[in-house]
Amino acid sequence: MKNYDINKLFDFFNYWKNYTQPTEFYNEGWLTRLMIFSVTDFGLKEHDLFIKSNNKYFSEPLLYSPFLARSKKDPLSESFTHADSAIGNFQIGDETNKGALKLTGRDLKIIEAKIFSKFSRKVTNANFYNQAARYIACITETIDRAEKINQLNNLSICFYLILPRKQFEKESSYESDLNKGNIEEIVQIRVNQYKNEPDYNGKKLWFDTKFKKVLDKIIIKPIFYEDVISDLRDYRYVNEIKEYYSMCLDYNK
Repeated sequence: MKNYDINKLFDFFNYWKNYTQPTEFYNEGWLTRLMIFSVTDFGLKEHDLFIKSNNKYFSEPLLYSPFLARSKKDPLSESFTHADSAIGNFQIGDETNKGALKLTGRDLKIIEAKIFSKFSRKVTNANFYNQAARYIACITETIDRAEKINQLNNLSICFYLILPRKQFEKESSYESDLNKGNIEEIVQIRVNQYKNEPDYNGKKLWFDTKFKKVLDKIIIKPIFYEDVISDLRDYRYVNEIKEYYSMCLDYNK
């Protein structure tokens, strides 16, 4: 595994913060990348954020939605979901979408990162459809497009929300949003929007025979930045990571 010179990243951030908005670099996206690459560089092979030698990492991939537009003015449609991070066996880009993620193996971890923000509570055409439910639906669609629904027992699939511990404990909606029962109910309501549409039976079949299986299989859990830093306590850059995290919190208040 490559030995990442993370210290150069801190120098880069420190230089550019004088010439642009600090939140350009002191944000949840860069913080999550830093956590993932530090865990990997430190060799924490059993850690949730470790990149295995046969896995890839990609920032902000596009996940296919099962509710993409059927026409230019589809009143029920939504766009691709932008994931903050992905780890696993995949390729990025296809004939029509350069940033789309295609599952190619057995491992897929999708990560959503937060600093002082909640899950989005809606999409344009479904004001009840929260971000967590949408993620699991899109992960199901990703697995289905790879024709791996029947191989679920051999897959390792996860959805992680990474955020400050105090934020998770303060905001009760996180736990509710990550609850599998609530996710199932919300996605079913989303499918039922199509009840008077000609493709409703197909959507219902997807929900009953694919989505439910993926929801049962997938690991859904929060990861706390503070816990990752604790896991890195003997890492050579741990003090710099602590300082960077503190600045992320300060700049994003």
